[in-house]
Amino acid sequence: MKKLLRLVLVVAAIGLVAAGCAQEETLKVGMELKYPPFETIDENGDPTGASVRLAEALGEYLGREIEIVDTPYPSLIPALDSGSVDIVISSMTITEAREEVVDFSDPYTTSQLMMLVHKDSIVKSASDLNNPDVIIASKTGTIGALWAQSNAPEAQILNIDEEATAVLEVAQGNADVFIYDPLSIIRHQENHSETTLAILEPLPNTKGWGIALRKGDDEFKEQLNAFIKQAKTDGTYDAIRDEFLKEKMVEFEAVGIDFFF
Repeated sequence: MKKLLRLVLVVAAIGLVAAGCAQEETLKVGMELKYPPFETIDENGDPTGASVRLAEALGEYLGREIEIVDTPYPSLIPALDSGSVDIVISSMTITEAREEVVDFSDPYTTSQLMMLVHKDSIVKSASDLNNPDVIIASKTGTIGALWAQSNAPEAQILNIDEEATAVLEVAQGNADVFIYDPLSIIRHQENHSETTLAILEPLPNTKGWGIALRKGDDEFKEQLNAFIKQAKTDGTYDAIRDEFLKEKMVEFEAVGIDFFF
């Protein structure tokens, strides 16, 4: 009877180990699926976009299954810290403040910040932003919000959860400026061309977009960096650009801006 009990316990232990290994095989990738063409959903409600393809390519490189975990942008780093996700691939700019909390891979693309301004605003360039009479609408937790806090502390900053709502504040004249990436700025100006202008002057920026991971996992970080280096030369980036970013590349070329992916 004791031998049988020991055998049952051994089998149960093996089962738990196997389950743990199986769970480890799935890499949970946090991203907010509200930023096409990088992170969004298709007509069937499934994750799609350039970042999703990059995550899938990473999964193939690592030999691990990928699970996309749709997460509000301000909750991405807390989700990483709590273990709800293993990494974040969500057009997240590397900043010193974020690096105090999480680690980042090498940048997998560059990024810039530009401005959408109301036509009647006093803001004509970046030098006009640090002014108590200027109202900056920012999406909470994004690099635009962080940049404004650090570089325009005298301005009035409205942190708003939804990007579209922040843009509408500018379009309606309730705020002077919305700070974000050029991809979004160009699109929003086209949608609100009667009341807004796009100032495509890059603001002093940070280090590009990186894959966020928990601090201290240096071996995993090396794997991520090796993947990024390979993906830039083995056709992975070319395939992603062809599938998702061709139209955006044409838009950038039309306004004389180098494409960032």
